[in-house]
Amino acid sequence: MPEETVLIQPVPVERDTDGWWHHPDLPAFEEEQGEESREWVKAQGLAIVTAEMEYEVDTDNDPYFEQGEGSCAHWEPSKPDGEGWFVLAISDTDNGPACWWARRVTP
Repeated sequence: MPEETVLIQPVPVERDTDGWWHHPDLPAFEEEQGEESREWVKAQGLAIVTAEMEYEVDTDNDPYFEQGEGSCAHWEPSKPDGEGWFVLAISDTDNGPACWWARRVTP
């Protein structure tokens, strides 16, 4: 008998002092688990949109990029157009901070 999928739900975002945050119900996928993470997103019925800080701030004058500050707390990621979007994570990537927005596309 297959296990029932519990759908992730929006929760309040409480960023740490450096601006990072992960949804408490988001599995901790490792970098090499791309296929597993894609399967999870599909099973959840989610669409994912990424907002990247490097495209939303002046990188020549931003402390994160200029001084390697390590904090993105001053950045407010842009929300995608439309209804139902919620934050899955605000994490550091090879290109700097990124916010993963999600919304349900299938019931």
